[in-house]
Amino acid sequence: MKKKLIASVLCVSMLSSLAGCALFDKDDEGVLNAAEDYASAVAGVKVSDIAGLMLNGADLEEAIEVYTSGSEVITPSDWEDMVATIAGTITYEIDSESVTSSKKNAEGSVDITWTLVDCQSVYDEVYGNGGSVDEFIDALGADDAEQISITKTLNLVLEDEAWLVDDEDLDYLYEIYEFYGTALEFVFESPLAPYISEYYWYYSDDSVYSNVDRIELDIIPTEEGSEVEFDFTYEYYYNGELIYTSDEWSDMGYWIEAYYGPDYDPAAVVDENGNLIPGEYRCIMYDLNGIVLADSTCTVETVEYAAGDASMVESVEWYWTDHDDVYVDDDSIELDIIPTSEGQEAIWTFYYEIYLDDELVFTSDICEDQGYWIEAYYSQYYDSSAAVTDDGYLVPGEYTCVMYGLDGSILAESTCTVELS
Repeated sequence: MKKKLIASVLCVSMLSSLAGCALFDKDDEGVLNAAEDYASAVAGVKVSDIAGLMLNGADLEEAIEVYTSGSEVITPSDWEDMVATIAGTITYEIDSESVTSSKKNAEGSVDITWTLVDCQSVYDEVYGNGGSVDEFIDALGADDAEQISITKTLNLVLEDEAWLVDDEDLDYLYEIYEFYGTALEFVFESPLAPYISEYYWYYSDDSVYSNVDRIELDIIPTEEGSEVEFDFTYEYYYNGELIYTSDEWSDMGYWIEAYYGPDYDPAAVVDENGNLIPGEYRCIMYDLNGIVLADSTCTVETVEYAAGDASMVESVEWYWTDHDDVYVDDDSIELDIIPTSEGQEAIWTFYYEIYLDDELVFTSDICEDQGYWIEAYYSQYYDSSAAVTDDGYLVPGEYTCVMYGLDGSILAESTCTVELS
């Protein structure tokens, strides 16, 4: 009987000792305090405070700053106002009943439920109703805006007597802050809009084309925009009816080009000469978010032009030479007919021959031209067998160009000199 009593006393003593060890091992209050500080910093988007409460936070601060500032991407013009408004709706509730902690194992955890505006839902409604960005921002902060809740377990580690959030890949934080990335898609004005100076119909006469097999609407970027890559699609309409939708295009430089014609759309309707049929052609260029970058209409006409002939030649000129018709260290030469005012409207159909020191060295294919210069070129680009020096210059000599109509009549004939320095 005495032995049983002693054994019972020993068991009670050991259990009390174990309970005391477990009690001293826990630090639920420390975990809850650290979670509160972290949650408050996250809700306030206080980047330096967030980093200071994290394991290896000094190494993570720059990544958090970049993500929340959008400094490495092109952001919509009102992006900062959007995300600031969304961030202002963040609230949280820490579930103190879920806390765990062990100083011996240097680890703890607690569940936090985050609540914030459902920005995607609000955007879909406002944008779908044709609302403005200001209306969107107002709707984000409205008391009756739809909310989302995210419940996540925050893990912490004990380091140097301080409880620090363990989120070295920032997965936890980025899930709460997902709206910073989502808001990049909330565009009412394209991020490319600030880089657009103007747009116009290339090679048109005040948006009017005559007898063409291709039309082209070009965006002209700003000087800064010429170094920005434009990703876009475009549509063409004929007399109000959609006739063509492009694939995605990427372009950069001084012209961002949207073409239409049989070379781009095999279904393009053309006349017996292969030219686009007359009518109104509208082009709309979109960024990849579907925001309009350019919207313009041109007119295509079919005009009967006179045929260019020798009576319409006002003068001839060797282009890019002085008055003595001498080229020095050049890899190409060019004889131009300068037409009369009547000839500028005419269609010139011709071919030409090039003679070097009276020897025929080149006969062109049939050419067609119109405008202020009717051009005949000669270089290795046009004649792969053209004689050139080691430096790529045409060999010196007297070069004669004779331009003929298809009936064999001479339209122009002139001689230039090619020299080496």
